[in-house]
Amino acid sequence: MPVFKAEYLVDVGTQIFSAAGSPPEEARTVAGLLVEANVMGHDSHGIIRIPQYMGSIEKGEIAPGAEVEIVRETAVVAVLDGNWGYGQMVGSRAVEIGLAKARQAGLAAITIRNSNHVARLGSYVDEIARQEMIGMLFTNAHGGGASVVPWGGTRGRLGTNPLAVGIPRSSGEPLVLDMTTSVVAEGKVRVQRNRGEPTPDGWIVDVEGRPTTDPNAFYGPPRGGILPFGGIAGHKGYGLGVAVDLLAGALSGAGCTGSGTRIGNAALLMVLNVRQFTPLETYYQQVDDFVEFVRSSPTAAGYDEILMPGEIELRQKEKRRQEGIFVEDETWQQVVDCGRKQGATIEGEQ
Repeated sequence: MPVFKAEYLVDVGTQIFSAAGSPPEEARTVAGLLVEANVMGHDSHGIIRIPQYMGSIEKGEIAPGAEVEIVRETAVVAVLDGNWGYGQMVGSRAVEIGLAKARQAGLAAITIRNSNHVARLGSYVDEIARQEMIGMLFTNAHGGGASVVPWGGTRGRLGTNPLAVGIPRSSGEPLVLDMTTSVVAEGKVRVQRNRGEPTPDGWIVDVEGRPTTDPNAFYGPPRGGILPFGGIAGHKGYGLGVAVDLLAGALSGAGCTGSGTRIGNAALLMVLNVRQFTPLETYYQQVDDFVEFVRSSPTAAGYDEILMPGEIELRQKEKRRQEGIFVEDETWQQVVDCGRKQGATIEGEQ
């Protein structure tokens, strides 16, 4: 079971994406954001996606080197068309535009359409928060990807519809909430399948809506479904999923789940310039006081501390930077096969 340094995996991904037709900057940006997901402990959004992306290129669904087009723009709004390039490039461009507008106008709202998979949402709002602004990102699957069953239903009618919020802190390490409105991201089911392991109870159902722990029952055919988050209160996750689908799909013009079959990511990104609302020092004091108050709660049985959103990822980052990134054999073999097929040379040890 191989373990690799992050830098090596970035180099491998860069070689593969370059061989598949990406300009150098694009190849390294896409590879870097995928590996960053691995570093942060989200293997579901890491290099396991390379075979998916290569398959999409072969089908003509990803256009390497595609230009991100600004379709409509005001002082605070921009509508971006990714022309079906890599989602990482579209998402990165949205952050760049959003930050520039928020510096001038105090806030920005950017929509994205015709974009492929943007990968880990936390990467984008984290970057915004490190610029002392608040970032909020909502995405759907661009009209396809009906994999999440609605509350009371048995067949997929929504995407996993994730959202992310980045909150700047005086420490420099933002609070980052990054979550799906389903109980789990589809990629985590994919990781379990590649590892040959069952999924935990409460993640997925088969095509008849019956609970199962077999990831193959989800992928089918026929395809099963992922549950909305919340367990006995799953109606809340379902409601959030509906809201995110509308914010990302209807507002961008890309379409809500069920409006098409092609899977990508449509999105709404919002950027708020803290300084335009309150003095930065006052804001930071409020955040620090609140975090301290939340942490002051007595811990429940079995818990040693209270963590804030994003802290688990920061600890994973430190651990994996030191110890390396574990990649299951099946995933690594798929990546190597992609490299060979593209004519990329993957050499060396981890």
